[in-house]
Amino acid sequence: MKTLSITMLLMFVFAVAWAEGFDVHSLRGDVALDAPSVQTSAKEWQEGEGKIMRNYAQQPPLVPHSVEDFAITREDNSCLACHNWNSDMEGATKVGISHFVNRDGDALARISPNRYFCTQCHVPQKNAKPLVKNTFKSLADE
Repeated sequence: MKTLSITMLLMFVFAVAWAEGFDVHSLRGDVALDAPSVQTSAKEWQEGEGKIMRNYAQQPPLVPHSVEDFAITREDNSCLACHNWNSDMEGATKVGISHFVNRDGDALARISPNRYFCTQCHVPQKNAKPLVKNTFKSLADE
């Protein structure tokens, strides 16, 4: 065990010494890793722009608003206040029919437990440029 610890320490020291010999930079651009970060402006939510275009087939829809104050627990799901079928919220996309089917294919009267925690698939989207260039090409576009 002691030999393993010494070996790991030596590997770490070697890795640090090796990395110092290279000009390593972060996603912040051409800024040294130990330099203080630059103040950035807050990005805006894409609210009011309606649905956000999907990048590939079967992609879960993106959320065009903040979900910071939303609570999703076993007892309550704030998303359903607007997105449930019995909600009167105008303009809010309603939960898909697929969310009312359980893993065995049985239709349910309520949202399936495996689809209840919305933010596992649906993520909020801010109007921000990508940190790195994306060369993703969807097979659906071909």
